[in-house]
Amino acid sequence: MMKDKYTCINCGSRIFSLYKKYSETVLKLTDCNICGRIADKYVEYDTVIIIIDLILLNTGAYRHILFNTEFKNFWKLSIVLLVVESYSSWVMFNKNEAAGQYNITEPNLPDPTIYLDSLEFYKFCLNITLSEVSFVLMIYLLTSLCSRVTAIEKTSLIKICKAITLSSAGMFLLLPSLIWDLQVHEYHLQFISLYTTLSQLIAHKALCSCGKIWSLIVIFSSYLVKLYVVERNVRLLEYLSQ
Repeated sequence: MMKDKYTCINCGSRIFSLYKKYSETVLKLTDCNICGRIADKYVEYDTVIIIIDLILLNTGAYRHILFNTEFKNFWKLSIVLLVVESYSSWVMFNKNEAAGQYNITEPNLPDPTIYLDSLEFYKFCLNITLSEVSFVLMIYLLTSLCSRVTAIEKTSLIKICKAITLSSAGMFLLLPSLIWDLQVHEYHLQFISLYTTLSQLIAHKALCSCGKIWSLIVIFSSYLVKLYVVERNVRLLEYLSQ
């Protein structure tokens, strides 16, 4: 195994290997030379358990995926998440328009007629995509600045993309509402946005090992930039549609 290819999920230090294989059925997990604990216990864990720990915002689970697995198909997950977020935002937009037309303040409004060939949906897809790109690039720039200030190893853009994709999987919490009754309310999006932001904080801390304060600064600053880009894109699209 290549030197410094893997990472201890407990302390974040580099290790030579995850395990030593004695036979086809016997292997011994590597102990970290820095913290003295098993470097990556998830090597022997089932995928379902790893996913549960990711949902519970376990830092070790994020390090396992980001450093000790290849995670090649993250771009496919990114596309799915962009579509889910775009669709949910579009549904909320249509519901708000329906609320304005009917002048009703109760949450149980009649579902608006929704057509997937509507140009509005693709406008939302473009808006969400541009905002996510700006979000990732801002995180990369601030993380690079953090690396220079704190003298830690620089994180690649691909790693940042993987971390943001993995930590944004909370958007799948919208799927039950979208699939069965389309009852997507503002408080649903607010809860999922809060959970996703917490996941991104944990993922950034696991990826960069730069401390909680730096992760807070990086994520929230990037989130503000994302909100600004969303607002500017909405105004631009409204102007172009006139």
